[in-house]
Amino acid sequence: PACRAMAKPKGGSAAAPTPAAPPPTKRLPAGAKATAGLCVFIAAMGVVAQQAYDIRMYAIRDYGYVIHEFDPWFNFRATKYLAEHGWHAFFHWFDYKAWYPLGRPVGTTIYPGMQITSVAIWRAMPHYMPLLGLQPMSLNDVCCMVPAWFGITASVSLGALTAECSGTWSAGVAAAAIMAVIPAHTMRSVAGGYDNESIALTAMCTTFYFWTRALRPDPAVADGRATKASVVFGVLCGAAYVYMVAAWGGYVFVVNMIGVHAAALCACGRYTSKLHRAYSLFYVIGTLGATRVPPVNWAPVRNLEQMGPLLAFVGMQLLEYVEVQRRARKLSVMQVQLLRAKLALPIALALVGAAALLMQFGYFGPLSARVRGLFVKHTRTGNPLVDSVAEHQPANEQAYSHYLHHIYHIAPYGFLLSLVRFTDANLFIVLYAGTAYFFSNKMARLVILLGPVASALGGVLLGVAADQLLVRPVARLGSRILRLPSPPATGAAEA
Repeated sequence: PACRAMAKPKGGSAAAPTPAAPPPTKRLPAGAKATAGLCVFIAAMGVVAQQAYDIRMYAIRDYGYVIHEFDPWFNFRATKYLAEHGWHAFFHWFDYKAWYPLGRPVGTTIYPGMQITSVAIWRAMPHYMPLLGLQPMSLNDVCCMVPAWFGITASVSLGALTAECSGTWSAGVAAAAIMAVIPAHTMRSVAGGYDNESIALTAMCTTFYFWTRALRPDPAVADGRATKASVVFGVLCGAAYVYMVAAWGGYVFVVNMIGVHAAALCACGRYTSKLHRAYSLFYVIGTLGATRVPPVNWAPVRNLEQMGPLLAFVGMQLLEYVEVQRRARKLSVMQVQLLRAKLALPIALALVGAAALLMQFGYFGPLSARVRGLFVKHTRTGNPLVDSVAEHQPANEQAYSHYLHHIYHIAPYGFLLSLVRFTDANLFIVLYAGTAYFFSNKMARLVILLGPVASALGGVLLGVAADQLLVRPVARLGSRILRLPSPPATGAAEA
């Protein structure tokens, strides 16, 4: 065959040889790129964690393992009582030295999540610290370190939440780095500042991450059906929310934020069975767990400020029933809307009638003084204690600049960028930003709720800039360098 290929055609010169085709190149598989991106993300998070830890340790370096401020001292005293007397005695403890001369029933007036966490860490240390060649710490030292440790986990959780909502690892890393140093977070997570907010932000960011992760679309699932992730992460979201309830009274904001997001998705026409599974599991597990926390008890189904998430849960069951009927009976869009209306009207009337009846018996509790203070002027809440506290006054530009620092100026641009990308998870960041800003503008102490989302929005802006100017150009360059020519065929392939 080689001789025939080189033979001269009749009546002409020899044909020019055909140029050899360039050897095929090998592209990096998509899985390798994703793995590389994840490894870089984890390494960057390690750097962020180290910085978050270091900045929170200045009080320990300067003054030693000392708990400072009034509330942290009481929290440490409660933790010590739990460690010495056990679970049952702690929840039945009446402290005659607190709120003197009235005393305080600690078991029914304290959110015990921080105390339980600290005692659990302290009791676990003798089992794993010697394996690392370290000495176990005293209970005092553990309580001093808890804010710094949880400052790290809050920063990492916020980074994961931002990456999930924005769809870019760069935004997650930038958001975590901002969260590690933003004053709105560090003011409540300095080592020695043993207060509830020091662990509550970790619980809140983790709950929000699991919620948005449960809504991630699965290409293998069609027709709006539930995904495996919606079930798994819905359960984890409920469990994280229970921990949030045990940690801090700000759990009311968390459950309402998720309820508002779920309702907004339904209003935007983005209802799916995935949303139903995630929200239903979150609400059922979270509410059952919340009722077991002594200060909360049956508040999730009795307090007016928590009725919104309950109504969202009821509405979600109605929508899922219609969705099941749509698939089974192949209903059109108009038939689906008519069925929803036919079911919603009697259910709404029944709920209004039940609420009117229960109000006659005093079933529903009133809005708390702090919640009332969010919607009326601080001088008219009716509670002199609430009215007199400076941090219950409305926030101003100076407060935002102080607690958010440079992020106060760049977060609005991140908010605008978030409006461009419309996904289920990204809508959560947009709603969270608007809601947190509204409430922090009413009460200065709620700037702590604005800190995480301001960090996320700042991370979105910096992450998009890093992607466009650094990450993608470097990735394209690396891809070209690593595209090696394939080796020539030999052996059986050549034959």
